[in-house]
Amino acid sequence: MYSRYSFVVLLLCVAYTNAAYAPFIKKCKWDDSKCMKATAQNAIPILAAGISELGVQRLDPFTMKTLDASSPTLKLLLWDVTGTGLKDCIAKKVQRDVEKSKITVKLQCTVDFVGKYEMKGRLLVLPIEGKGDAHVVLRKVVITAEVDIGDNLGRDGQKHWTIKNWKHTYDVKEKSTIELENLFNGNQVLSRAAHEMIESSSNEIVKEVGPPLIKAIVGRIIENVEEFFKNVPSSEFTD
Repeated sequence: MYSRYSFVVLLLCVAYTNAAYAPFIKKCKWDDSKCMKATAQNAIPILAAGISELGVQRLDPFTMKTLDASSPTLKLLLWDVTGTGLKDCIAKKVQRDVEKSKITVKLQCTVDFVGKYEMKGRLLVLPIEGKGDAHVVLRKVVITAEVDIGDNLGRDGQKHWTIKNWKHTYDVKEKSTIELENLFNGNQVLSRAAHEMIESSSNEIVKEVGPPLIKAIVGRIIENVEEFFKNVPSSEFTD
């Protein structure tokens, strides 16, 4: 009886261990950037859908309760934000520097956001205010993240990567769409001028007020990747 019980426990342990790994990840040589990029591309829609057993939360849709995107000249609050499109991101570059313990990832994404906004102040050169529904589409935004990697011994007795630090930059390659309802409380004359300015300068506006939003997206991705690393040994990624 004891022997049978031990055998069942062993089977459960093996099943759990195998389930904790990610069969969609192809192991790559540390200097094979082409392999790593292909593996990242394959993993993007899977990770974006979420893998609860590996601690990965769903990223598409991407949701935020609140975000303060204010600048010295503009109060800008966003809430009840939902973004879609991260599952369709394209891996443009994945490179590992073993000596510096660093991984560089470049992604190109188009993300469609809807939510609520409140703003007051100066946007670019124009005084502006409003409160209502917002719709923003960032087309072909290219995000480059540099991630410092460390090693940690996991509860499974194997080495796992940890994220020690990260930084990012971004650029928008195609024209963005920014739609803000109820500018100037519906005043047609004032809102018309504001809408024209927003339409003609959408990418400049994204560069001015977009950093908190992009940082929130990258931060959420980093959090999920960190949880993924905690549950999958580094030996599953590279030789």
